[in-house]
Amino acid sequence: MKIYLVGGAVRDKLLGIPTEDRDWVVIGSNPASMMELGYRQVGKDFPVFLHPTTGEQYALARTEKKTGSGHTAFDFNVSSTVTLEDDLKRRDLTINAIAEGLDGKLIDPFGGLSDIKNKLLKHVSEAFCEDPLRVLRVARFHAKLSSLGFSISPDTLRVMSEISQSGELKTLSPERIWQEFQKSLASPSPDKFILTLEKCGALKALLPEMNIALQTLNSLSCASTLTKETNIRYAALMNDIGKSLSDNSNQGKHVKSYEYELQLQLQSLIKERFNVPNDHAVLAALVCEHHQKMCRLKELGADELLSIIESLDAIRRPERFERFLTVCEAISKTSSKNLNYSRTNLLSEVLKIVSNIDVKKLLRNQPEQQAREVVRQYRLQLINKYITEPSEGI
Repeated sequence: MKIYLVGGAVRDKLLGIPTEDRDWVVIGSNPASMMELGYRQVGKDFPVFLHPTTGEQYALARTEKKTGSGHTAFDFNVSSTVTLEDDLKRRDLTINAIAEGLDGKLIDPFGGLSDIKNKLLKHVSEAFCEDPLRVLRVARFHAKLSSLGFSISPDTLRVMSEISQSGELKTLSPERIWQEFQKSLASPSPDKFILTLEKCGALKALLPEMNIALQTLNSLSCASTLTKETNIRYAALMNDIGKSLSDNSNQGKHVKSYEYELQLQLQSLIKERFNVPNDHAVLAALVCEHHQKMCRLKELGADELLSIIESLDAIRRPERFERFLTVCEAISKTSSKNLNYSRTNLLSEVLKIVSNIDVKKLLRNQPEQQAREVVRQYRLQLINKYITEPSEGI
């Protein structure tokens, strides 16, 4: 029995990137022998074992044979006769098909070291086309490694385009699609993920509602420099969903209202299609509803200002309010309309004012059924005083 470190752990080690997870492949063994050594089997489709001490994953070397459409339609051969090269050949990219022995020696049968040197994302073999998930994986690796200068091989991009046109992407489960999507949002360059999907035709298959405008990508890129939180990056990306290519700024409120309703409907469809987490979807919807108001806060009355705060649930959820401000900042910094936005803005000051009231004292001797309205009216009074007499404060 021989054991090798494989996959992303070897790749990231060679690139000098920190990695938390390590995967191992075992050559010349079988399930019974592994369990005799204290390993615990956890894999359902093929034998994967947890190390009795470290808890790291050890998989028996295997080959795969496609039996139908989709990401999971494979038969696996885990015979003890499967070689290391056999196992590495089934992997997606050459840079992921490098193994390291326990003695530190690298085994590289498919030129992964050369492709790391040349900063190239290239598929291992024509078997790449058998798994449609690999389209999203390559796009994710591009998002992760493009800042290091990596690009996608033209031949690999061609195969990705063929998969996208085949209809196989529609066989992927919502969970697997979102998993790749979220990992890409967490990467250094999530805009490269979207651009890659658009270039190979996968975006049209998965997200036909998305119009890849420069503003959208710039907002996503800017959000990525401000935070690593994927819900903020997602909201920046979703902000332009459903917007027409033309500028409707002078076409009246009814057009803007229709555009806003369309955006929310499309965001809801996308949430359902990919099981987008609620915190991501809610933040995106709130940004869609309110971000344009942020650049004209001084034009708004007390009721409008308080309504924004109430819609954001900012008093109870200040962290959501801060995320909302971050998305607005990203959008404003990349807008062609020179939006005048300051993170320390009027709405932030108004939130401080309405948050710092003694509700118990205010409601003393007040009928319980009128409590909410009493509090709201008092907050409106405070806001009115602030926006009409800002120099005096509260």
